Amino acid sequence: MSVVASRVCKNRFGLVFATLLSGCAAAFPAVADMSGAGSTFVQPIMLRWADAWGRQSGAKVTYSGVGSGAGVEQLVAGKVDFAASDAPLSEEDLAKNRFTQFPIVAGGIVVVANMPGERKRVQFSGPLLAQVFLGQITKWNDPALQAANAGMTLPDQPITVVHRSDSSGITYNLTAFLSRVSPAWAEKYGTNKLPQWPAGVPAKGNDGVGQKITQTPYSIGYVEYGYALEHNMSITGLRNSAGATIAPTQTTISNAVAAADWESAPHFSTLLSGVQDANAWPIAAVTWVVMPRTPRKMAEDQGTLDFFTWVLRNGATLADAQGYTPMPERVVKLVEAAWAKEVTR
Repeated sequence: MSVVASRVCKNRFGLVFATLLSGCAAAFPAVADMSGAGSTFVQPIMLRWADAWGRQSGAKVTYSGVGSGAGVEQLVAGKVDFAASDAPLSEEDLAKNRFTQFPIVAGGIVVVANMPGERKRVQFSGPLLAQVFLGQITKWNDPALQAANAGMTLPDQPITVVHRSDSSGITYNLTAFLSRVSPAWAEKYGTNKLPQWPAGVPAKGNDGVGQKITQTPYSIGYVEYGYALEHNMSITGLRNSAGATIAPTQTTISNAVAAADWESAPHFSTLLSGVQDANAWPIAAVTWVVMPRTPRKMAEDQGTLDFFTWVLRNGATLADAQGYTPMPERVVKLVEAAWAKEVTR
């Protein structure tokens, strides 16, 4: 091997270094381009990760936020290399398609309201929130809501509920929470990506719901926590079963992640909605990456798994800056151990 010029090489985790040896491309093959689709919840941070990975590795990662259900459908059809879903796949579906799944990041789902002129945060309990989504509480000055918001004069206005029109992992996690706090919701609708909503107006995607609420006075709906912060939306408060008000923060969402049982759930299918912890946000959610156990573009030292290895090991700062909660070290180690057993290189 002759010394010809200084050139840039990249190792299998996208770390760039310089060498004076020619032929480094043969020693370190170029990292493969890849595509993904799915969760709108995770789309903002996925695009940031893709950009950072591309600048380090030279690989192009494209991602389309089409909703969790549609993303999985595209993966099954072989149109993308990975899907991101805010609802875990069943063991049956994973086995049938020879897929694996693992958590990549967590975040909060928040209920937001458009209350013109109101500066205070409207407070809900879980059961009250369920009654609003069930269409049983239809006006802001309903006596039950007014009693939960002493010191505020709630307006004599109808409540417009805004909900997702597409198959959504965000909806899946919200309805998991509603099912925990409301037997009536659990019996009629349960945990579902696309329930037959009893009340409200539909909007497509996380952005669509956020925009509809912003445009509709006296409306209420649910969006991803980082989106609500970025767009300065009014996040409602939530009282836990002990009567204490919990606010969504990086700390309370992280507490939900830390309190979850990651070791025993098959393929990390742990839901954070309703995690029992005194200081944990009760509508936290995980995004799982779903991919083939033998990735189509996987070759030695390149491919989809290298991107997500980099994400889990190096993407925490970017995630935290956008209001997401990275996976803790113990979960990262569990994921890497699962890859060693299940994913073919």
